[in-house]
Amino acid sequence: MNLAHTPFSYFGSYLSLSYQESENDSEKGLFLRSLHGKSKPHMNSLKLIPIKNGIPVDYSYTADYNLITLTFEGGEVSICFDGESKLLVKGTGEKIGFRLDTQPLYNFEYNYLLGKDDKKFCIVNSYKNLTKYLIFCSKGSVTLKQNIHIDETGSMNKADNISIIDVSSIKDEFLCVIQDIPTHVLKPDWKEYDFDQSLKKSRENFQSFCDNQLVVPAAYQAALKPAAYITWSSIVRPEGYLKRYTMYASNHHFPGAWSWDHCFNAVALAGVDNDLAWDQMAVLFDHQDELGQIPGSVSDSTIRWNFMKPPVQGLFFSKMMKKMDFSPDQLEQAYQYVSKQVNFYLSYKDSNEDGICEYHHGNDSGQDNSTVFKLPIVVDSPDLTAFLIKAMDMLSEVAGKMDMSSEQTKWQEMADNLTKAFRAYFIEGNLPVAKITANGEIIDSYSILPLISIILGDRLPKETKENIIKLLSSERYLTQWGIATEAIDSPLYEDDAYWRGAIWGPTTLLVVDALEDSGEQELAMEIADRYCRLTSMSGFAENFNAITGEPLRDRSFAWTASTFLYLGAKLVK
Repeated sequence: MNLAHTPFSYFGSYLSLSYQESENDSEKGLFLRSLHGKSKPHMNSLKLIPIKNGIPVDYSYTADYNLITLTFEGGEVSICFDGESKLLVKGTGEKIGFRLDTQPLYNFEYNYLLGKDDKKFCIVNSYKNLTKYLIFCSKGSVTLKQNIHIDETGSMNKADNISIIDVSSIKDEFLCVIQDIPTHVLKPDWKEYDFDQSLKKSRENFQSFCDNQLVVPAAYQAALKPAAYITWSSIVRPEGYLKRYTMYASNHHFPGAWSWDHCFNAVALAGVDNDLAWDQMAVLFDHQDELGQIPGSVSDSTIRWNFMKPPVQGLFFSKMMKKMDFSPDQLEQAYQYVSKQVNFYLSYKDSNEDGICEYHHGNDSGQDNSTVFKLPIVVDSPDLTAFLIKAMDMLSEVAGKMDMSSEQTKWQEMADNLTKAFRAYFIEGNLPVAKITANGEIIDSYSILPLISIILGDRLPKETKENIIKLLSSERYLTQWGIATEAIDSPLYEDDAYWRGAIWGPTTLLVVDALEDSGEQELAMEIADRYCRLTSMSGFAENFNAITGEPLRDRSFAWTASTFLYLGAKLVK
């Protein structure tokens, strides 16, 4: 496993290890990184360095899903997880040791050597990313070396300070424990640790998760375990703002759950681990406010309200109900979640009160820099209205399951009326278009965003539906790798510009399901197959060059992997 592409972590853990390449020696090597949301601006906590005779040595590494091995002349260091909060570091070899470079950033940032003479331990007070760690040895010893300049004025100035923890061996062996501290301080438990047993348990836990995955075609079987690992290792335990086990967007750069990412992860887990799938949907709704809105993202230590993502939740609850049974309590809860959310949009996201809800910012659409948003204006986009219609359909369906006939009829009538408004306002030349909210002027764009309204299926006029399908299946959007997010002949298309051309997992999943629902089974499965072939070749990056299939941006993204698992299972069916 390439640790520069796929971080090494464990189900429930806020600890992650990555190998970083850099021209700067201090930024190159193996790093322990914090997955606490508050650490996003500076995720590196410790640089991990094997030493011999007290001197750093060059090393090579190998890694699988549960074990990292650092090999160097005369020695070896192995790393595995011991549950959610601890890493075990085991070293063997003559006069070897291990160095933890804390790389303090601020002038007052330093660490502590504590304990009795025969049982010393260290507390790392990593203020640069607002985390703390407990470092101690089950076998061996720890020492702390610091050269710290403290600004006497009490400033927050940065400083070129040094604070290094060295682990020394006893009889050419050591076993060091690195423990995540959730609050202020902990003491070591000083128990006997068994590296091999911890590794065995870690392997068993991951394998159990893999064994529950749905079957994918034989051609893509080799990609199933890497995809499962990204989703499994991106899940953190309940802590702080998180009331449930929660799948993060990425262990690289996005420590949190975003308010449409969570839906794609949930639907891939449905039928695999139904409780975990439900929790992925509910985790954002745990913070639904009195108006009905949910935050743009949430982590253990951050909640962001600046932007929203599109209201896809109703649609995805409908998808999940096809893959798993909802309990009566879950039906009631889903109904409350989505009805409050829809009413929020109708009340607060229609500022000119024309019956059409609007996106205030590109980030609110999920397709942040789509060419629909090339000007800083408020936008009426057909996909938003389509998502609300699908949410109303879901509410009508769930009301029927709960024997709420009047509510069932109410939501169905609301969906029908909004469909009429959609047809009257958005369809121009038998295609859906985005418009400027202020004046209704058509926005000149070749983005896929308006075409996502294909999710309405037979609610669209027949000719409009056929035109969208024809356009999506044309060489303008459908490349050998999948669906581009901007027509590749567009003057604004770019190979690597986020939502201005790249292939993404979420848009692929939406289009595949919509085509399938529209009776275009062969085309839907062809696009699903191209996506699975793409990710099998290029991994589970944030997005991909639509023409070459090259992986782009973050190389280990949860919803990319979830989309593969979901579409791969469809191909088998």
